[in-house]
Amino acid sequence: MSTSGSKRTIVLFEDHQERIDELQVAIKPMLGTKYRLEVFPLHVAPKTMTGPYEDRLAEDLKAPQFGNIVLVVTDRDLSTQEWGGLSEAAVSRAAEKLGLPVACYRQKKPNVEDRLTRKPGNGQLELPFLVDERAHRVITLCNGFVEMEKLLAPARAPVTKKSTAKTPIKAKLAPKADAGTPGTLLAGILQQPYVATHFDLFACGDQRAISEIMSVSQDNKTQLKPEQERRLVIALGVWLADLVMEFPGLLLNRTAAASYLDIAPDDFAKAKVQTVFESAKYVNLPFADEHNPLWWRHLLDDLVTDGEVVSGRALCESKGIKKLSYCPCSVKPELHAGYYCMATERPISEEQSSGRVSWFPVGADLARITARTHRVLAPWIGS
Repeated sequence: MSTSGSKRTIVLFEDHQERIDELQVAIKPMLGTKYRLEVFPLHVAPKTMTGPYEDRLAEDLKAPQFGNIVLVVTDRDLSTQEWGGLSEAAVSRAAEKLGLPVACYRQKKPNVEDRLTRKPGNGQLELPFLVDERAHRVITLCNGFVEMEKLLAPARAPVTKKSTAKTPIKAKLAPKADAGTPGTLLAGILQQPYVATHFDLFACGDQRAISEIMSVSQDNKTQLKPEQERRLVIALGVWLADLVMEFPGLLLNRTAAASYLDIAPDDFAKAKVQTVFESAKYVNLPFADEHNPLWWRHLLDDLVTDGEVVSGRALCESKGIKKLSYCPCSVKPELHAGYYCMATERPISEEQSSGRVSWFPVGADLARITARTHRVLAPWIGS
């Protein structure tokens, strides 16, 4: 995954030409001078019909036409005849053999059950249903992996400089993560060493990725081999993008941040309110997306603590921003929310929700589902 040389390649596995055309049109203006989209020729029969699909695919992906691959994108519903029933799972295994990240999409808009039964940390990044959003997300992921690669080397060195950001009392008293843990590595890369322990609470899901991080982070060599570096970049990137950024705990999306700060989402979107919390934004770091911003929770806490108030709404009021509404629970609006429903993507209160989903990361303590949804889906979501 070297960042030097010619354009990096995004390889697309799709067997319907109209879907290929749609993505090509949507993504072309975003490719710029850094990337190119190469469609894998599924309409051409493989050179050999012997051996596992993943071995044949992995060999084909080494061909010069694919160049320096940054991301593999695949439809989850492949039905190619020339490859005799090739599946998304085989594409993912081939990418894994080559140390490449995989992003998948569906041709059907996901419902609540799809969102809640897809266990995170399986090594596959989920892409949006709408093609314009999908194209934007593909480029965001590519940028993220390239940026992660650039930041990796300095992040592996011991952190000696104290962060300039203040940290809440709870975080200062928390035990430091052991040297060489996944959380220590990722916290170093993202320049937030004080929350390394919280990062480690997201170390769930695909244990292959976590093992990859552990094996390399415990290597005392100052110089990583290219293969080690590539696999570490992918493991850390997938872990960050698929777990830490998706499940509110360390990083909060717009709705989760509004709920946590007790500010109605419409009020939170106002420019004057955004200015108050600007310093807590996740910016200029891997996978940052200005269209879908995130905020560091511990830096939001710092702002509230420094303002000597009890909530983000009170902080705004102390700065002269009046008449802000509290964030209502989406189930029972008379209640203040404070949490985020992973199924409805709306604010929710503790009283009207449940966090008992076995595969929610431990560190995602603000991630909930409605109590009703939990009762209905409990047998499938492993509560």
